[in-house]
Amino acid sequence: MAPRTRRSDLRLCPIMPAHAPAMFRWMKDPAVRLGVGIRTEASLERTLEWIAQARLPGSGVWGFAILVGERHVGNVVLDRFDGHLSTARLSIYIGEPDERGRGVGRCAVREALAHAFDSLKLFKVWLTVHDENVAARRTYLSLGFQEEGRLRGEFLLEGRRVDAIYMGILAEEFVTREQLAARGEAR
Repeated sequence: MAPRTRRSDLRLCPIMPAHAPAMFRWMKDPAVRLGVGIRTEASLERTLEWIAQARLPGSGVWGFAILVGERHVGNVVLDRFDGHLSTARLSIYIGEPDERGRGVGRCAVREALAHAFDSLKLFKVWLTVHDENVAARRTYLSLGFQEEGRLRGEFLLEGRRVDAIYMGILAEEFVTREQLAARGEAR
């Protein structure tokens, strides 16, 4: 059986200014900062500015708050939209430590992919993940992403250089996986 990628208690909603305090708090958490690769000091003002920019029509950014019940636990973002190629980058973080490792990220990525391919009609969604984030890489592979390349030493993790892994999934691959999952077949 395919891993569970849906939860009735999880939903995505557009990131709003009300989400900024939690986002700012999470950006101060070393586990989030290191995984995301934040290069500047986080501030509530910068967080609010990012939200305002992301919400502008035509920004090419689709930012979603991940809600479990009504609790905001993280964010998933589609950005770096390329209209000519019909591609976008996906990034995600689970800010609340007690929600990590419980399938929230897997479900949120699946929902974001459904939006990317069904609503935005993208051809491909890609991402980067550092080589030492084994849990995230395993999750992405289980959702159908394929490793497309490796940039040696491209990511700084606590002052050490680690490889950045490029991964991608095509719309047709996602649709096929969804059809198989609906029939209860693993792939």
